[in-house]
Amino acid sequence: MRTARWMTTAIATATLGLVVTTGAAQAQPSGGHGALASYQGKTIDLSKGWQGAHTCAVFAQDDIRCYSTAAAGEKASGYKRATDTVALNTAEVGAAAVPACARGWVCLYEHNDGGGKRLIFQDGDWQNLDDYSFDNKTSSWRNNQYAADDGDLAEDEDGGGWTLELDVRGYASSMGGKNDEASSVRG
Repeated sequence: MRTARWMTTAIATATLGLVVTTGAAQAQPSGGHGALASYQGKTIDLSKGWQGAHTCAVFAQDDIRCYSTAAAGEKASGYKRATDTVALNTAEVGAAAVPACARGWVCLYEHNDGGGKRLIFQDGDWQNLDDYSFDNKTSSWRNNQYAADDGDLAEDEDGGGWTLELDVRGYASSMGGKNDEASSVRG
């Protein structure tokens, strides 16, 4: 009887889409959850908070991983300051430091100048930031994707309302009049 009850629970959990794959979590399960991510060996619902995470990386819709430190997120995404030509060129001319963002990613930051929590995307589809507890929280961004791979921020879910183009290899240390107003991103 105990085995049958466990199997029923396992099947019900799998049906709801809550089974965690190795090192990743399902992004959009049924049941009204936001994006689910792996963090410190457990699955967290990002729409309910980051539970101490500093950086969350969306490798794909079904592969979201969060890290306690910026350095751990940078390592996981393949960022190396020594090969970041945009950051190095900016430093050479004496401009403010460009925040870390690995090649091929769009990075959103909670505060100006790349400060605070960081949410990064490799996926080119529209993402609703509310699913990540990042709705109306973006204060700066960096697009370090490849040529002709612009990104966008938008006022409403799924790219509606005003749209702000995130130029390839571009960076904005502040969002100006659109600070803390973005509700969706396309990377």
